[in-house]
Amino acid sequence: MNELEKAQSAKIIGVGDDGIKLLDSITEKIEHNMDLEKININQEVDKDYVRNLLDGVDILFLTYNSEDKKAIQIVNAIGYMAKERRVLNIGLDLAVKENNDEISLNREFKINDENLDTLLNIINMLLDSISDSCMINIDLSDLKETLCTEQGIKYSYCEFDKTIKNDDIIKELLETTVKTTKELSGKKEVILVEMDSNYCENESEMLVSLNELLLKIQDNREDTYEGIFSLYIREKNEGKIKIGLVYN
Repeated sequence: MNELEKAQSAKIIGVGDDGIKLLDSITEKIEHNMDLEKININQEVDKDYVRNLLDGVDILFLTYNSEDKKAIQIVNAIGYMAKERRVLNIGLDLAVKENNDEISLNREFKINDENLDTLLNIINMLLDSISDSCMINIDLSDLKETLCTEQGIKYSYCEFDKTIKNDDIIKELLETTVKTTKELSGKKEVILVEMDSNYCENESEMLVSLNELLLKIQDNREDTYEGIFSLYIREKNEGKIKIGLVYN
């Protein structure tokens, strides 16, 4: 994704001191896929300011601490306008405590040291999955349908080298799944696959391997999901395969 595509499709905003600190700590991992912005709690955040923030943006991420009430006011103001403009908006909340106040976002994830890397990898894969560089990509509307639900989300991410068998891949993916506290709807499943260009001998073998993997994932899931998948081929990825799963 080039710089123009990045700025026009995805953005992440750090809101408040804690949100900005988190954004600073993860910048190197996500700056290739999205534009970055910071808002301190003393800034004036009016409609014109938010409108400019959202121009050309399809997916918006916000980092914040929901215990900071001023930060939450800013997050809600941005989230409300993002919904009006049909921008997929996702919150990454640092607070340990559950936020009992209503938050105006499509989806919120609690983020901590244990799930930080997993979520960042999935976020990058989600953005790659809708890019023109993706060999088999998915539509933004499918991501919205998966993430914009009142029910919970289940997700997993792992990476493997080419010596690992599919059965072992599935086992580790299922054992490392993270589930949010709410019940799932059991409707949509997104399978994100990234392969090194040297993972298989040729494209035909790559597609056969992908098909076998998808069938095994389908056979091992608990519910009857509508499944969609993406395949991103990356050069110089040390012969590895990376897989992200997101269920609603």
